[in-house]
Amino acid sequence: MLHVLSRFLQMLVIIAFLSVALFGLLSAMPGNPVDMLITSNPNVKPEDVIRLKKLRGLDKPWYVQYVRWIWGYHEPHRPAQVDFMESITVKLNDDNEAFVKINLDNRLRDPDFRFSKEQLWAEIENNKPLLAKEIKNDRYIKNATKGQVVDKILEKVAIKDGDFYVKLSTILREKAEKSLKIVGLFGSRANGLVVSNTFTKDGLQPMWFIVKDSKGLETVSSILVDVLPKNNVAKTTEDYFYVDSIKSQVVDDPKTFKVALSDFIIKSKNQKIVSYELDKNSPGVIDENGIYRHIFKEPGQTAISFWAVNENGENAKGAFSVEHEPIANKDVFNRGFLFFFAGDKGALGFSTTYKRPVWELLSGRVSNTFSLMFPAILLSLLIAIPLGVLSAYKQYSLVDYSTNFFAFIGISLPVFWFGIMVMYVFAEKLQWFPAGGIQTPGISDEGFSAIFSDRIAHSVLPVVVLSIAYIGRWLRYMRASMLEILPSDYIRTARAKGLSEKTVILKHALRNALIPVVTVLALSIPTLFGGAVLTETVFAWPGIGRLQYDAVMNSDYYVAIVVFLISALLVMFGNLLADLLYVIVDPRIRNE
Repeated sequence: MLHVLSRFLQMLVIIAFLSVALFGLLSAMPGNPVDMLITSNPNVKPEDVIRLKKLRGLDKPWYVQYVRWIWGYHEPHRPAQVDFMESITVKLNDDNEAFVKINLDNRLRDPDFRFSKEQLWAEIENNKPLLAKEIKNDRYIKNATKGQVVDKILEKVAIKDGDFYVKLSTILREKAEKSLKIVGLFGSRANGLVVSNTFTKDGLQPMWFIVKDSKGLETVSSILVDVLPKNNVAKTTEDYFYVDSIKSQVVDDPKTFKVALSDFIIKSKNQKIVSYELDKNSPGVIDENGIYRHIFKEPGQTAISFWAVNENGENAKGAFSVEHEPIANKDVFNRGFLFFFAGDKGALGFSTTYKRPVWELLSGRVSNTFSLMFPAILLSLLIAIPLGVLSAYKQYSLVDYSTNFFAFIGISLPVFWFGIMVMYVFAEKLQWFPAGGIQTPGISDEGFSAIFSDRIAHSVLPVVVLSIAYIGRWLRYMRASMLEILPSDYIRTARAKGLSEKTVILKHALRNALIPVVTVLALSIPTLFGGAVLTETVFAWPGIGRLQYDAVMNSDYYVAIVVFLISALLVMFGNLLADLLYVIVDPRIRNE
């Protein structure tokens, strides 16, 4: 027992080191999500690439990414969002003024606003006391973790009372809006969720404002206001001078971050910009060429407002947000790989290729692969061991030569070529078996017996192809081991005692010959698993081998590393199985 425990601890240490090595290797390979984004969309912008790297943690060293994968990480806080608002039209009054007042109610969203459990219970109890009592006693809620309980409560409310869930969602949205703070820019004033400004000249002009959430993340937005003159006759001029829309900028390297604001100035050819100025509340500097620079030392998102002045003294005002390092959202924690062993299936990660959790991919495919491996192992053993014993017993006979000849053919056959040949003969020409797949489409409604027989028919060819090479190898190992045992003194002694040849071979020779063969058989399990990659690819068998191939080809990190670790676990399991079989086969080890 102590030996098995020590081997198990060794397995854990090896798996830990192997996971580090695999993660480092996969991280160094080309084809990460950033590369895939660039190749799949040639119009992708540099800020999108930087943003993706920050959100995925790909801008961190590989060992930091490993810790994120193995333990988990907090989701970054998301800034407030402002719904699109159409432009509004106003007219200058007799005093050449146009007052604009806009209510932003139902147009702002805080995607990270969350009720606490206590606040949520209070809202439900105030409106639906019976429903609150029923949900509180629900086992589904009691078993929820601290980070999941709010979502679980809302889920139960939606199931129990859909109308109240809609009402509760409205309350949540209103609370979220009230948690946001509006700050006016360039003369705009904010009072709660109401933004106002007074315009003194006609033309299309933006009314700028900042939306700040509870974490201090600042989002810049504006509403276009079309100001008409008193006489409804707009001035016609070829001169224009304004700041174009500036998307949120993302800091890649704080030391080299800069924004060329001059690129966003739209002006007529005869105009010249004489200066740039920053708003007093905006950090950083702008030089005479319109280059904005600042080293952001704290994480978050900051609003920057500025204006450009032309030679006529006219101002063109603009604003934008700068995303520095993300702020961790303590309420949303993505559990890492280790939490899988605590029962969290989602901790294995998410497949970027299949757009599904890794657990969902593995749950069906592992069983599909084992449904190939176990029959292949059983078939290989049932053929290889008896033939190996027979070949050794009849050494240098026609049986021995024939057996060795076919064993070498089985060892030498390429799996992919043999699979194609078998498929061509038995599926295409003779049509005895299906050419590929795991079952016939549409047979799911035919009943258990029909489905079972169909699955067997589909598995015959891949099982034969997968086992043919291992029959040859194991036969040769068995033959060599028997040839070493048969000349032994205790075999001659058994025969001298008058024991039957069958007893001598099967009880005395075979049992001792199996001791070295057990190691080979146990350690061949992961090799058999590797052979399933080619077999599953040839026969379009939806197993874990095919999944491993697709994951590597598509740089699907989470899937690839989990499948590689399964292969490593099979190696460890093979070693442990060999130790256990030694105890069964060799009485000397059992007595020790």
